[in-house]
Amino acid sequence: MNSFSKKISTAYLTKIAILVAISFVLYAFCKFNLPFMFPSFLEMQISDLPAIIGGFALGPISGTLIIVIKCCLKMAMTSTGCVGELVDIVVGVSFVLTASLIYKRKKDKKHAVIGLVAGSLVSIVAAMIMNYAVAVPFYVEVMFGGSWGPILGMCQSLYPGVTVDNFYVFYLFLGVLPFNALRLLIVSVLTFLLYKQLSVILKKEFDSTINSFDRTKAEQVLYVKNLKGTARIARQMARCLKDKDVIILRGDLGAGKTTFTSYLVKNLGVKESVTSPTFTVLNQYQGKKYVVNHLDMYRIESFDELYETGVAETISEGGITIVEWNKLDDIEREAIFVTITGAGNKRKFEIKLPESFLNRYVKVKKSEDKAFLVSPENSDRDKAADGALTAEIIADKTSENNTDGHKSGMTKNGSDNASVDEKGGSAKKVKQAV
Repeated sequence: MNSFSKKISTAYLTKIAILVAISFVLYAFCKFNLPFMFPSFLEMQISDLPAIIGGFALGPISGTLIIVIKCCLKMAMTSTGCVGELVDIVVGVSFVLTASLIYKRKKDKKHAVIGLVAGSLVSIVAAMIMNYAVAVPFYVEVMFGGSWGPILGMCQSLYPGVTVDNFYVFYLFLGVLPFNALRLLIVSVLTFLLYKQLSVILKKEFDSTINSFDRTKAEQVLYVKNLKGTARIARQMARCLKDKDVIILRGDLGAGKTTFTSYLVKNLGVKESVTSPTFTVLNQYQGKKYVVNHLDMYRIESFDELYETGVAETISEGGITIVEWNKLDDIEREAIFVTITGAGNKRKFEIKLPESFLNRYVKVKKSEDKAFLVSPENSDRDKAADGALTAEIIADKTSENNTDGHKSGMTKNGSDNASVDEKGGSAKKVKQAV
């Protein structure tokens, strides 16, 4: 999934709408002339500011959308037959798209400056071309009936020697060029002054607006940007689990299934070190209230082999069961599905809850649910727990990555099994599946 399609959410659309609204107000109403410097029909405005901030924070496509929508809205109030708005679209997009693409390559001050300078140069050239090829010919031929008189009259107070023959030299190089250079300089300076503060708000979309597990919602998609976000989801889910609950984890190698399991198991009260049951199939831990079964069926090659391990009987005995690479169809009907995708520490969690799970909380009021998830008395404890767990998980990362590497290329020999037996800790090991 590309970055833009991922962003299509209510929060994202709300941010775009707010930036468009601000941009439109600046474009339609907050403008002024500098008649002592430029022709009176060139109106100074900074409506590109919300677009460039949106382009830096939300991406080049977002910034472009803000420019286009702003100008399209203005067309309902046009006094130039929409030609002025079309010119402004080309000039605005040239600035915002160029600057945003450069800044996207590396998000630091150096590339922000390079982007703003390059965007300004491209935009100034676009403005000169559009005025020469589109705007002036349209005004002379359509608005003024083919007469140069009105447009020359508006320029002669500034450029006494202007004529039809030399109009473009005066207008483009003494009007359009310095006018847009000054306008874009103002926008660029304001971007530097405001972007850092505003970007904090704009960039919170994926980690703060949709990152809490909701025990009453059958299907939900959560985004996190770091291990603390993963720990938070695991903690919230752990509080809702009961005896005989089954969680089936899905995701590619290295997606973070074992990391999520580590957080989940710790929040269920397990004090032991959590290791991947890649070769042992099942690790069993004693939690605060329930036994926790951690299954990895990756190396299981047949149903006979699956049942020989005694996995089905272990699950039926109770406790909370967490399954990676599930191959036991019987447990899926009432299971909680968690699909994890992403790279690095950024993750997308797609969670599906069974009807039996939802029925426990169907009568819980929304306010009570929020109190359950973020109750004040647990706040400090949760923060401390998240910090400790994150440190532990980071320390275990190397071990997890080595395990995933074994899944891809490990041969079934005795030395492999021996090394697994040595690092099993105090977890209960079940019969080898290989």
